[in-house]
Amino acid sequence: MHPRVLTVAEMRATDLNSEFWGVPTRLLMENAGAGVARVIVDTVGEGPHTVAVVAGSGGKAGDAFVAARHLLNHGFQVNVYLTSKVIRNEDAVANFEVLKNLRGVKITRYSLGQQFSEDVIIDGLLGTGVRGAPHGDIAYAIRSINSSQGLKVSIDVPSGVNPDTGEVPGDAVKADITVTMAAVKPGLLKATEYVGKLVVVNIGTPKNAFEAVGPGDVAVWFKHKERDAKKGDGGRVLVFTGSKEFVGAPWLTALGAWYAGADLVFLASLEEVLSHRFSPEILGVPLRGDHLNAGHVSILREQGFIRKVDVIVAGPGLGLHDETAGFVESLLRLASELGVPLVLDADALKVLPSINIPENVTLVLTPHLGEASALLQRSLRPQSINERVAIALEISRKYRANTLLKGPADVIAAPTGSYKLRISVGHQDMSCGGTGDVLAGILATALVRTKDPFRAACVAAFTNAIAGEYAYMQEGKASPLNMLKYIPQILKDPLGFSKKYRGLKRALNS
Repeated sequence: MHPRVLTVAEMRATDLNSEFWGVPTRLLMENAGAGVARVIVDTVGEGPHTVAVVAGSGGKAGDAFVAARHLLNHGFQVNVYLTSKVIRNEDAVANFEVLKNLRGVKITRYSLGQQFSEDVIIDGLLGTGVRGAPHGDIAYAIRSINSSQGLKVSIDVPSGVNPDTGEVPGDAVKADITVTMAAVKPGLLKATEYVGKLVVVNIGTPKNAFEAVGPGDVAVWFKHKERDAKKGDGGRVLVFTGSKEFVGAPWLTALGAWYAGADLVFLASLEEVLSHRFSPEILGVPLRGDHLNAGHVSILREQGFIRKVDVIVAGPGLGLHDETAGFVESLLRLASELGVPLVLDADALKVLPSINIPENVTLVLTPHLGEASALLQRSLRPQSINERVAIALEISRKYRANTLLKGPADVIAAPTGSYKLRISVGHQDMSCGGTGDVLAGILATALVRTKDPFRAACVAAFTNAIAGEYAYMQEGKASPLNMLKYIPQILKDPLGFSKKYRGLKRALNS
């Protein structure tokens, strides 16, 4: 089995998701340090040996402190050299407090230009979150490591090597062994002369943390507005949908986008829809007629504001009529012309098989199983999650789109073959009408904030599901309107809200 290859951002999301699934970062650090110690003992044997732990201030230093503690039990004399007066990582601080009270450990400050005479030298300096050329004491410590004779072991990535690209902009440790955690970082496959022997250590990250969406996906990918943001920087979303028969769905989609943080949400719909005025925050663009058609797309094409929108959503409440296919096809051409991503849901999906889709349009499709059957033009009755994954991937490949296949277990799939799941979060009460309309709106804003259709779908799937389940637990009903007020809380503090969600769930189940 080939090891996973994950970017630093993907690994960061995975670590945060690990905590959500019950394995805290402190435990991951413990397993990482133990893994490093195991590799060292397997290489040089049991003590007596000496080991130099050259530590920075972050989580990598914490891994090194744990490794040192384990090596003590294998008969090693441990010498710790600190390059920083302050250790900033909370878990690293806790492990340092344990280590400094153990017999057989000597802790000193690193001295510029000193040589390490120990049998093994552990590089605990710069972790995967650091970029650019090392400077100051760190740069000197790297040179000291490289000029020493002992076995050089780097944790996760040799300090000074960019873990995503393999670039080396300045000084970098030339390791004999690099022990990387949970997954290979892509830069390690390129900077082989610095990496040495590459060993991947299983640190106990739960499978769901890799495969399922969680608060880490939101925390890492959903970007918040800058302090000096101006109107529109949070996103301009156009919801272009609705019909005289279905007036509520367009409003729920627009409100989903608004509560997810879009600065401006336009609802271009029929006068019948806009006359209900569910919310004054939504900017109405009235159109005449009973059903949307290609002529309405031409009208909006001529209006200047549409060239400033960041994403378009269509489908909720659209209805199926003779004009529907022409409307969706014209909208696809407009999105292609403007270079604007397009989220399609509900009835807009049912006409796609008969439409010529431009090659350069960015599409996200959000079908439930019935709409997926229409997209693939056959009856679908999946009996397992794996079968649902296969369906989502087939849709993505056929339509060159990212797909969020909704159901008891959501599948987020990309045309490249990547996928993630939304499992164990959400509630069956969310089968009520309107929750999918809210999801489409959240996804639209997430597209603006993530700049990535796949990540946007991951963010939306988790946010929508946890908002729905939390609404059910708090208010007894996972109605769309109940869900809306929790969306900003989740997106603002996904880790904090997830802890609150877990606490409420435990209390109700006790």
